[in-house]
Amino acid sequence: MRTLNRCIPLALVAGVLAAQSLIAQESQPRTHTVVAGDNLWDLSQKYLGNPFLWPEIYRLNRDVVEDPHWIYPGEVLRLPGETSAPTTVAVQPPTPGEETPVAPPPAAYPPATPGEPTVFGKTQTTTTFGATTGYADTGVVNAAPAPTVRTGEVIAAPYVDREGGPRGFGRILRSGDIAGVAEASERYRFQAYDRIFIAPPPGHVAPEGERYLAYKLGPVLDNQGQVVIPTGIIEVTRAARSNVAAAAHVVKAFTELSATDRLIPIDTMGLGTTIRPLRVHDGAESEIKWIYGEPVLPSLQNFVVLGLSARDGVKMGDEILIYLPQQHYDKGELDDPEIPISKAQVVRATQYGVTAVLIGQEQPAVKEGMPARVIARMP
Repeated sequence: MRTLNRCIPLALVAGVLAAQSLIAQESQPRTHTVVAGDNLWDLSQKYLGNPFLWPEIYRLNRDVVEDPHWIYPGEVLRLPGETSAPTTVAVQPPTPGEETPVAPPPAAYPPATPGEPTVFGKTQTTTTFGATTGYADTGVVNAAPAPTVRTGEVIAAPYVDREGGPRGFGRILRSGDIAGVAEASERYRFQAYDRIFIAPPPGHVAPEGERYLAYKLGPVLDNQGQVVIPTGIIEVTRAARSNVAAAAHVVKAFTELSATDRLIPIDTMGLGTTIRPLRVHDGAESEIKWIYGEPVLPSLQNFVVLGLSARDGVKMGDEILIYLPQQHYDKGELDDPEIPISKAQVVRATQYGVTAVLIGQEQPAVKEGMPARVIARMP
């Protein structure tokens, strides 16, 4: 019996050490270093087994990823399931004849005082296909409310302008980087951090630090206008002088930037507001006229252009429901109800068209020609 009693504590200690080793191995941080061609959709499929869970990766990496449309080679992304590795504590085997020590119970947290603020603040949230409905914990006391629309989505969004695009634009002229091989310096495609020479828009002094939106022209939509597709953000590093081009560099590339791209001032009107849209039942109706990038399966964060405009009262921040209408059958058969497909938020509204970004999805069936209806309007 004495031999058996000595073995029991030793077996318990061995089990504890093995468990601690296993926990330490499983709790190591899970990360992914971005390489060219990566996107959050594909990374979610690879690591989480479902591409629609990409917002979980984005949520963990807001300090690294400013805009979920764009992740860059070299960025290290944390993946869901990551926890910090616990400190391994060495456990000494008990001395024969001694009792195995028992760990004290964890200290209880003191009860909260009634009326005292908790560690959680509150912010407004929205339902999947409705307008603002209530509040949710954010984890920060007195945190500033998030803006209604994200700056990065507004600036990167294609929009509809008059045919021919904006008037009074500047141009990217050529590369400002000098290569060791003469032929290599003749570059027509640019990416982030490249140096370039530009001709500012007419009437613009283009001082150092001034930023412009680079764009190219997209398709012409019937009865609407010309799609303008932003390609990147340019910042002046040396102001233009008489008969001398301004020097600049590429701050961010949304898509392929080329020497034929045009430049206009960045429009920041309406950005920064925290007012939330309110549900309406008589919102303007139209249809999807164009989907940016012509994806095979449009999903969250894709841009769509609608057959609406600011003249219909649509504003930045309004919410749109994309749906399949009620399906009617012959007499005697029950009709199919209206089917919600996706929820979108308006990020650009001009006199020629409305651009929205998909922010919620119930069915993977967003297509051109689908009906869309305003379900929440900004005050």
